[in-house]
Amino acid sequence: MYKYGVFQGGGVKGIALVGALQVVESRGISFEGVGGASAGAIVAALYAAGFSASEMRLILENIQFDSLLDRSSLPRLALTRTLGLYRGKRFQDWIYKLLAQKNVRFFKDCPKKLRIVATNLTERTLVVLDSNSHPCLEVAEAIRMSMSIPLVFEPVHLGRNLMVDGGVLSNFPLSLFDGNETLGFRLCAKSAPLPFAPEGYRDYLLAIVGAMLDGRDNYDVQTKKLAGLIEIDPGHISSTQFNLNDREKADLYEQGVSAGNRFFVEPANMHRAQQFSVLGATAKIHLNVPAGIDDGTEIRFSISALVRVEVDGQYLLTKGNRIDQFQPVGGVLKTYGAARANLANLGVKADSKIPIDQDSRDDLRVFVPRRSIEAFVQWYLKGSGRESSPWREFNEELIETGILSSGNFRAPAFNYVGRRVEGIRWTNHFQCFEVLIAELFELVPTPKQIDELNALRGRSDLPGIMWANPALIRALGYDAASQRQVTRISDHSSWILDAGIC
Repeated sequence: MYKYGVFQGGGVKGIALVGALQVVESRGISFEGVGGASAGAIVAALYAAGFSASEMRLILENIQFDSLLDRSSLPRLALTRTLGLYRGKRFQDWIYKLLAQKNVRFFKDCPKKLRIVATNLTERTLVVLDSNSHPCLEVAEAIRMSMSIPLVFEPVHLGRNLMVDGGVLSNFPLSLFDGNETLGFRLCAKSAPLPFAPEGYRDYLLAIVGAMLDGRDNYDVQTKKLAGLIEIDPGHISSTQFNLNDREKADLYEQGVSAGNRFFVEPANMHRAQQFSVLGATAKIHLNVPAGIDDGTEIRFSISALVRVEVDGQYLLTKGNRIDQFQPVGGVLKTYGAARANLANLGVKADSKIPIDQDSRDDLRVFVPRRSIEAFVQWYLKGSGRESSPWREFNEELIETGILSSGNFRAPAFNYVGRRVEGIRWTNHFQCFEVLIAELFELVPTPKQIDELNALRGRSDLPGIMWANPALIRALGYDAASQRQVTRISDHSSWILDAGIC
């Protein structure tokens, strides 16, 4: 079982760790405890506080790392007086505000077990900071210690001790948890060195420190037993390359995603997570069961139908009723009366996390006990006793609202293109385990319908809809060109771009 996650340090290359974590989450794996050094400590802390990999990606896309560097105007004097080019306070304040969004300030506030390593220069030892050793230490301060790259950031005082980057003594602290239950995330550069030499005092110093962090030996990885190891090649990026552009950030993230996918191609790696498969009339669904789930654990299922409406590379999104964000056309499927008694016999209950009203009654948003999941999924795959078309939601969102005309769209055609399944995974928003399933369709428009959709694209008087290109959808509404958040787009909107992935 993958019970714990440990993340290697690597400065700005930590973005790649988030990409690999995204794949792990999509496999239904939920860690009980996480830890790391330096950049790995940042990822671990955000995860332990309740941030998903998708949320982390958006955070990192929206920040310019060099804007967090509060540099002295006299670098040589700073090294003499404070032992670092940068104070690090601006970075610590940024982390503090992020954690506050999840109501986490001290180690004792973390919903999951968190362990961060730092190097105690005074006693020349590696220090593990967690809720047992330092329950009332601010997590942001611990991260600030762990990422204090020597000579780059000022060291931090903890009592009489001087604390610096945990990577000095252990950049990949695999001993934080039981290795037999630990999944490691390692940044191992396989690319050629940079084809240029550092210029100037500051660049020379950063290059020295970057080489120190990048050149860690492989002793721990070779000698310690792990449940699994995801090895990520971050390419030519160095640990201290703080001026990353959007393309370089995206490349790092994709390197992590690729490494995660390669790891789970191996059957042995996948099978360390409990898994079961349910075969229906025309499809099979695989679900991994995280640690800590017994037969009585109730798991939240949300099953929906989404419609891809596309014209010339632009996709139609509608404003959500419950959450102020744009999302694909479509919504949760409904059950029919004949199926209710059968579902009740399986112990299936209506979703208690969202108030039930007239519109949400009979939604396929339910809680299912673990012992009944196979039977429930088997019922779902048969397709009887439930909606199997996106027509109702399409009609309610676009036709009854007058966005599209009933004349042209009286009988729209939908082509089924695939099913997206995510989970079983822990959701901090609802504080439960959850499975998300979406049946994906695409509108097949007639010439008249295409004309009306083109006319709709030219209208600016409809605040309930928007047209978005793939880049804006994947960035969740953040426009890279203007470097600002122009709107809010849901995480699952990208599913209509990847329709056909099951």
